[in-house]
Amino acid sequence: MKKLLFLVITIQLFISCNKEEDPIAPTITSGINKVYLNNLMKQWYLWNDELPETIDIDKYDTQNTMLEALKNDQDRWSLIQDKAEYEAYYQSGTVTDENTGAHGLYLSVFENGDLYIRFTYPGSQAFSNDLDRGSKINKINDVDVSTVTTEEINNLLGANVKGVTNKFEITTPDIYVYNDEGALEKQDGVTKTIEISKEAVVVAPIVHKNVITVNRNGQKVKVGHLVFMSFIETAEQALNTAFAEFKAEGVSEVILDLRYNGGGRVNIAAQLSGLLAPTEANGKDLFRYRHNNRQAEENSDYQLEIEDANLNLDRVFMLTTGNTASASELMINALRPFMDVQVIGERTHGKPVGSYGFENNNFIYSIISLRILNANNEGNYFDGLAVDQVAGDDPSYNWADTREPMLYQALQMIQNGAYDGGSAARKGHFDLDNFKDHDDKYKNVFIIDKKELKN
Repeated sequence: MKKLLFLVITIQLFISCNKEEDPIAPTITSGINKVYLNNLMKQWYLWNDELPETIDIDKYDTQNTMLEALKNDQDRWSLIQDKAEYEAYYQSGTVTDENTGAHGLYLSVFENGDLYIRFTYPGSQAFSNDLDRGSKINKINDVDVSTVTTEEINNLLGANVKGVTNKFEITTPDIYVYNDEGALEKQDGVTKTIEISKEAVVVAPIVHKNVITVNRNGQKVKVGHLVFMSFIETAEQALNTAFAEFKAEGVSEVILDLRYNGGGRVNIAAQLSGLLAPTEANGKDLFRYRHNNRQAEENSDYQLEIEDANLNLDRVFMLTTGNTASASELMINALRPFMDVQVIGERTHGKPVGSYGFENNNFIYSIISLRILNANNEGNYFDGLAVDQVAGDDPSYNWADTREPMLYQALQMIQNGAYDGGSAARKGHFDLDNFKDHDDKYKNVFIIDKKELKN
């Protein structure tokens, strides 16, 4: 997807990039775009048989209002994107332009007013200065955050301009990790003050990875733990490198954290599947595309290709929330015919459909154009994918902390062969009323490839 969908609370420390969709010469340009959209919907829209026989494009001020009016009730995702933003994100993960900067902090607030960092991206000043998952922000520019509103916090941080500097007092969390012998050790947190400047923000597809050594029936087991954020092009090399390291260390179990992963490129989902799946699945149908009747010739089956760093697993753990969507869900569903996919956390978003990137007048039209099924022709999960074990998303824990509710449950199953029912429903407590989703213009876009509209 273009921007991650966060249904947990988010303070808008991160720059929003919303733009008008029909900028210059609204009468001429907007009219041309609406004609294009009309033809596109009739030819490629998955629910084209439900469209009006005649669409009066003059009824709509813009192509966006037209699209919203024509969408099927099940369609929560079709959208029109600025071409430059679309390409910048999917090719390199860039989400700020040349005129803007941000700290790139994604935050959650607990009911008692405590402010925690959900995540930051490696490579950013924030990440390098321990403003990472689990860190608590106590003060911003010497102001106690518990004494001010979220709007006042945003004002404290100043303009979204590169070079704007802010001071943070933070407390990093205590972390409990397994050492190389599989015994728990505590790493103490600290309270400190740091200064960072707003900068260009680039999505890092992997925000955390580590190998955890646990004891199972007296034997050491190596567990690869990977927090994967987005199926963008830069993920290809990052995933190959991570899994090559896992393979070299003898990893035999994988915990893949997709809790904030809203999707992206299907080729990356196929690559990741080829790193996880058992080798005997090589060449078998991984997923199947099914279009509307006018595009039936586009129906195709995508075969699984085992990657060089494949771990030949018979089981994988997926950590999910309602933010887990699109290509993330596709991969969970696609792997189930070949291996045991254990889903831990919360029911996923529910997007069993995909889109192509159609280009016109510097816009990309991501119109829902196909259903995606697995090798067993399963894939109607509009209500999301259910979990095998409930666990909450608690940002007061660092990614590596073995007490983090979702990670904890996966490790319990790996070590003991069963989940811990006593901790099953543990959740962080959040105030869900005072924050907006972060930049909801780009929700769960599942991109197959670019296509040309056929006349």
